[in-house]
Amino acid sequence: MDNFSSLFEFLPIGAYRTLPDGTQLRANLALVRLNGYASEAEMLAGVHDIALEWYVDPQRRAVFRRLLESDGQVTGFESEVWRHRTRERIWISENAHVVRDDAGRIRYYEGTVEEITERVQSRDALRRSQQQLQQIFDLVPGVIYRLVTSPDGQTRASLISPNVRELFGVSAEAVLRDPLALRTLRHPDDRTQAEARLVAAGQAGQALAIEFRIVLEDGTVKWIHQTSNPAPAEDGNEVRIGLMLDITARKRAEQALRDNSELWKRALESTGDGVWDVDLAHGEEVYSPQCKALYGYSDDELPNLPTALDRLTHPDDVQRMRQDRDDHFAGRTPAYVNEHRVLCKDGQWKWILARGIVISRDAAGRPLRMIGTHTDITAAKQADALRFERDRAAAADQAKSQFLSRVSHELRTPLNAILGFAQLLDMDAGASKRQRGWIAHVLASGRHLLALMDDILEISSVQTGALPMTLESLPLRPVVEEAWAMLAGAAQEAGIAVIDEVPPGHALTVRADRRRLKQIVSNLLSNAIKYNRPGGWVRLRAQAAGDQVELAVTDNGPGLDEVQRARLFQPFERLGAQHGPVAGTGLGLSLSRQLADAMGGTIEVDSTPGVGSTFRVRMPAA
Repeated sequence: MDNFSSLFEFLPIGAYRTLPDGTQLRANLALVRLNGYASEAEMLAGVHDIALEWYVDPQRRAVFRRLLESDGQVTGFESEVWRHRTRERIWISENAHVVRDDAGRIRYYEGTVEEITERVQSRDALRRSQQQLQQIFDLVPGVIYRLVTSPDGQTRASLISPNVRELFGVSAEAVLRDPLALRTLRHPDDRTQAEARLVAAGQAGQALAIEFRIVLEDGTVKWIHQTSNPAPAEDGNEVRIGLMLDITARKRAEQALRDNSELWKRALESTGDGVWDVDLAHGEEVYSPQCKALYGYSDDELPNLPTALDRLTHPDDVQRMRQDRDDHFAGRTPAYVNEHRVLCKDGQWKWILARGIVISRDAAGRPLRMIGTHTDITAAKQADALRFERDRAAAADQAKSQFLSRVSHELRTPLNAILGFAQLLDMDAGASKRQRGWIAHVLASGRHLLALMDDILEISSVQTGALPMTLESLPLRPVVEEAWAMLAGAAQEAGIAVIDEVPPGHALTVRADRRRLKQIVSNLLSNAIKYNRPGGWVRLRAQAAGDQVELAVTDNGPGLDEVQRARLFQPFERLGAQHGPVAGTGLGLSLSRQLADAMGGTIEVDSTPGVGSTFRVRMPAA
């Protein structure tokens, strides 16, 4: 490999040389970056035990070695590994071979590493999709089918669910072989009409919904409800997707209902629904007392005429109501079902679900009698409206987060370039004092903007669930000490005294992500120092609180009033501090609260103007 050092270094995928015990000898730039490091030296110093530190399943290293040393090489060896420095889980594919000395002893392994996370995720997604499709086939109580019609008019089934055997007594394989396998089972009295409806819907490219009977080989008669819709054409062929359901039980129930209409009406009255019975031949309609009471009328206040409730229907709903009713009269729908508003006696509009069915027709098929119910669905409609508003607000919030994330990503590249050139200018010994002031202003502003974008990205990641977190058992004391070590200089410079009352050692242990917990503590300490009064103090306390651990950060700064506390955790809210000398983005507390929420914790604040503030962080106890 030394003879091809440039190839090794600039290879677009990771390349390495290791000893059998896992010691890293070489790593090219692609592998260094894959593992989150900045240089080969940094990575070689950070890697100690590949089996434990790199592979999510340490046994994969043993399998890798066994295959490598038995075959001399390994190709396409896929494993889930940790991105070494950041501990992010990724998938990789390895190709490797053994390099031996003249005596045949193993000197080292050489190989390449390619990240295939997206490929593995796509493969898993495809497998899940296939499993979900199979679940649909298995669980849908009916027969799902796909028909393909060629330009010459020949129709065949290209897909049909196995449930066809249960419904029709014919196997799916037989249906796929014979286009007429199901048609021949249609009841002779329904065959012509069903076929005409099917052909008409196909020629017009319209949705289809029909009902017909079938006769099985053993003489059993079943009612079938068949629906289908046109799908995108395929290689010049027309395609339809549909569903067939067994509605025999429903049809029997409807027949029983027609035979016992009075009993049916009395039963429905007991549920609180209003019942109506219309004589279409003579233009008379009988409303049950419960039906009239639904709208606030007594039995003698509303005339028994078909137009009585139609006149009270909301003008915007009349056309659709009549259309649904006419569709059922014409036999295009199995039942009349419509939702509309009706004006009540007290002047309020009430949402009604109207359902009905024609139970008698003349010899020409014209409807003679229809019975049905009215159900008050006003509460359900109001609930639907509230859910819609909730979902719309959630979608808007999600869109906002995605927009902020994308804008931050797009700004980062030019901003890094600006900072880079400003740093080069700052290194120029020939710059004048005035120019150095300009350069310092550019650097300060750029760094402030970069910190702002970092906070925006983290807030967006938390809101979308994309921020990586590793929850573990952590002693609280070391985390507080690490956070304080970064801020001790700032406290000393501001003359702020620190009173540390956090119990030592492992007395208090929490379950959290170490980095994010330290980020929260650092933010609270930084605010307590920056927004304190000259010569003030900051006190840290911690204690167990049930199944949580509470860390309190108290200061004797200016404090906050009730209005300020209500706005405190809003993004970009600095409560007027943006006009003062203290720099900040207004995102720290908002981000801290969201990080705490994501780890199962909370942040609360108590504050009194002129006295000071106490921020309490509560995290799950380990």
